[in-house]
Amino acid sequence: MHIIQIQGRIDVPDGTTPIPGIENQFRLPSGQIASVHPVIELAIGPDTDDHRDLTYSEAASMGILLDLYDRTATLRTSN
Repeated sequence: MHIIQIQGRIDVPDGTTPIPGIENQFRLPSGQIASVHPVIELAIGPDTDDHRDLTYSEAASMGILLDLYDRTATLRTSN
């Protein structure tokens, strides 16, 4: 088995605030709630528009295991 590790960031508008006590959710200046969750998508090929989200069970049945060892999302000011 191979391991792919992905790190990244999501830029959000100024005025976005974390929701106290709820990991990975933020209130946008519009009042809408943004949730940050890993998603596994499946497509027939790189240039097709047939992608769909897999459930974790579907992914596991294909040998794709998502290890959520670190689900902490924090809000910080950009430089």
